[in-house]
Amino acid sequence: MYSDYQSPNITVINDRSSEGLADANIRIGNINASIAELEIKLQAMYRVMLEQGIDPQLFEAKIDEIMKERASKPAIPAPTTKPCQKCGRAVKKSANSPLLGKCMYCGSPVPFTPTFLPEEPETEGEDGENNPGI
Repeated sequence: MYSDYQSPNITVINDRSSEGLADANIRIGNINASIAELEIKLQAMYRVMLEQGIDPQLFEAKIDEIMKERASKPAIPAPTTKPCQKCGRAVKKSANSPLLGKCMYCGSPVPFTPTFLPEEPETEGEDGENNPGI
């Protein structure tokens, strides 16, 4: 009875999965290009430092030092939100421009400035005042 039944050819008109896949592939390509660019810059900086007489063993020692620090400390999460400087509401990092967010309430840009230094937690002193880094 069901052996003669054939499923109809169904055409999905608003299928966005292929568009999403294409967008993801473009983003991955952009990330790979950024990594390649950073790799070239890093190689250039390394060669310039060697040409200036910096001992390559210093690089190795610094890498070892950083790896030991990372192993001994919990990861410091980057802030995912910052307060808007204009209205004070929380602003998230933008996926399109990760160093800049935009307040969805007032439209002000909010910079997410990268740093090499971890933020020191503020501790409260005996006198009740905040003493950063103590």
